[in-house]
Amino acid sequence: MYSDFRSLEAISAMVNIILGTITLILASRTKKNAWNELFAAKLLGWYFIFMGISMMSNYLQGQELWRGPSTYTFVEASENTKWLRFNQMVENVTFSAAVAIMCSIPLFFPYPFLQSESGERIVSVFILLFTLVVSGFSILFPFETSMVRFGLRIVPLAILGFVYVRFSMKELKYGEEGARSISSSSGLLILAMNANWMTDWLWWITILEKWSTPVWVNSIGPDAPLEIFFIRQSLNLGVTTTCLLAIFFFEAIRTMKKGNSVLSSLSFGFFIVGIISWIADYSILDTLENCIYATCDGLPEEWLIYNTFTNNLARYIVGPIVLMFILLNYDLVDTKSDENGSYARAMVIVLVVIATSTVIEMIQSIIPIGEIITSAILAIGIAAAIGWEKAIMEKFLSTKNSTSNYLMDIKEILHLEFNAQSHKMFMTSIATIMAFTFILSLLNAALGLG
Repeated sequence: MYSDFRSLEAISAMVNIILGTITLILASRTKKNAWNELFAAKLLGWYFIFMGISMMSNYLQGQELWRGPSTYTFVEASENTKWLRFNQMVENVTFSAAVAIMCSIPLFFPYPFLQSESGERIVSVFILLFTLVVSGFSILFPFETSMVRFGLRIVPLAILGFVYVRFSMKELKYGEEGARSISSSSGLLILAMNANWMTDWLWWITILEKWSTPVWVNSIGPDAPLEIFFIRQSLNLGVTTTCLLAIFFFEAIRTMKKGNSVLSSLSFGFFIVGIISWIADYSILDTLENCIYATCDGLPEEWLIYNTFTNNLARYIVGPIVLMFILLNYDLVDTKSDENGSYARAMVIVLVVIATSTVIEMIQSIIPIGEIITSAILAIGIAAAIGWEKAIMEKFLSTKNSTSNYLMDIKEILHLEFNAQSHKMFMTSIATIMAFTFILSLLNAALGLG
């Protein structure tokens, strides 16, 4: 049951790669968008692809699922084969590239901080150097490098959080309706990039030390520099939780004044799930503590299923759906022509089918439903996706916004255009990362680097 969730990572990996490919195709066909929106679409496309490759390589390593503190004493590590070492390095390099792209996106969208004709070249060099340096240092200093790499994920969240607060206040306090396009897109990016951490937000700020802290200490080992770990973890959890609570606060005010929205619904959903998760965690606190300080037979299967259900649903399904909504709703790619519209509808079909099959698989893990019934439900979901993909996409586009139009009105965006040489440099950086990933992974498989 709980172990069946391991396959969700592979499903999400394929979804990310497909969505990234379609996004890049649409971005290449988009000619009239603002320079920052078009480049943000390209960055999102490659973010999808690198995250997808990273997830797939992690899945292919075949590591056992964590089932609670008691399992630390008897879970055996996977055999150190060439295949394992190859996929470990692929995951290492591609995740580094994804983090670099994640840090670059808020510099251009929704608010363009880096307004320069050399902006694309600067980001290309940053993504390339960050990926090469971090991947290289991870061979010599794996723990410290992973701390830095995960810790840097707070940078885009902090930037987007400040952008969200600023333009939410512009809308709510000064009545600037166009500011909503900036605040809503930044809020959605925050939820999409760190959704899996937000499902336990109340736990992070109340009784974290009761269980998570000793589990983390046990998992990383006594010889690791714990100060670095806890600085990183405190910053990550603090920034993530603060962003969610800020979004919930401003969205609650906005909902009372102007009605509900997609961002409001998502923030309220995460807020409620966090409270339910806290209740579920607190209800088995004695068992959790016994698993750490005494002996136990493992954590309850139902608790593991619930936590995996909420965390994986947020990370593997909600995240990609929200990013796709941003692409379509905020005019990052052109979907007006029939040919481009076909690609956009393909994105919708992929997500609807995958989301349907994933939710069915999760429900089947909890409630024993026959395979014939689940196959019939999946077939209905596919038929609905194929028949209603245009209506779903039109619903996505019903409140279409453009951040650049508002920024032009308030004169906070320059009229720039990246030249062909800049684009060539960006693609060269991506190609170099791909080649570096393959070569370094082969070397790791053959020689066991580090």
